[in-house]
Amino acid sequence: MRKLLSLLLVLAAAGCAQAQQIPTAQELVTRIEAYAQQYRENLPSFEVDESAVTQQLKGDSVKWEVRLESTMHELRDEKNEGNFIENRTVRLVDGQPAPQRFKLPYFINGVFGNALGFHGGSESWSCYESRVNPGASPTTALFEFWVKPGPLPPVCKDIFENYRKSVLVDIATGRVLHLTRSMSERAAEKHHEVVFVEVDFAPQKLGEETFWLPVSFVSHNEKGDRRMEGRFSNFHRYAASVKVIESNPLPEVTP
Repeated sequence: MRKLLSLLLVLAAAGCAQAQQIPTAQELVTRIEAYAQQYRENLPSFEVDESAVTQQLKGDSVKWEVRLESTMHELRDEKNEGNFIENRTVRLVDGQPAPQRFKLPYFINGVFGNALGFHGGSESWSCYESRVNPGASPTTALFEFWVKPGPLPPVCKDIFENYRKSVLVDIATGRVLHLTRSMSERAAEKHHEVVFVEVDFAPQKLGEETFWLPVSFVSHNEKGDRRMEGRFSNFHRYAASVKVIESNPLPEVTP
């Protein structure tokens, strides 16, 4: 019995040691960037259904709300390798067939093509501070980075003001499971981005291959009084090459 107890204690100690062994920030960045490159290179064109709600809030009350049912077309950009062209067909607005023109309190585009980031050197790491903490399980880590305070060198001139990102990562593969990203309102307006977005990823089958893709998102402006959240379902790969001749115009967003 003592031998068995000693063995269990040794195994438990080894398990704890393994759980605490997380990579350095540089090691994790290398894995994430390699995964992101593979993601962009191998992800095929696909379609997915989106159910979303966009709101304008006043305090704790919803002042204006619009519900959307759409089909997203994510097409590989033949002219720009690794990039995607996102085309949305809005089918229903508040449960009714979508009119030709309609207004929304808030709108976000590009969750599949732009949210992941980590373009392998495009983010100048000398401009950021970062930290790595254990994730929710022994196989994951939480990697956070943010723009350094104070005056920055010229190499950081293209960094978004107050940029901050947090990713939950599978340590072994660099696969991103969850992310949050934020920047200042001024930077968001200047670069046609959103102030805040949070994205959950989950495995989805496209043909014979499985990819970890966004399955839900939440986004809002700096004040938090305009927001949009959505869920994705019914992922399927295009059976043949598809070209979008003319994209549907994006809904008009009321300032």
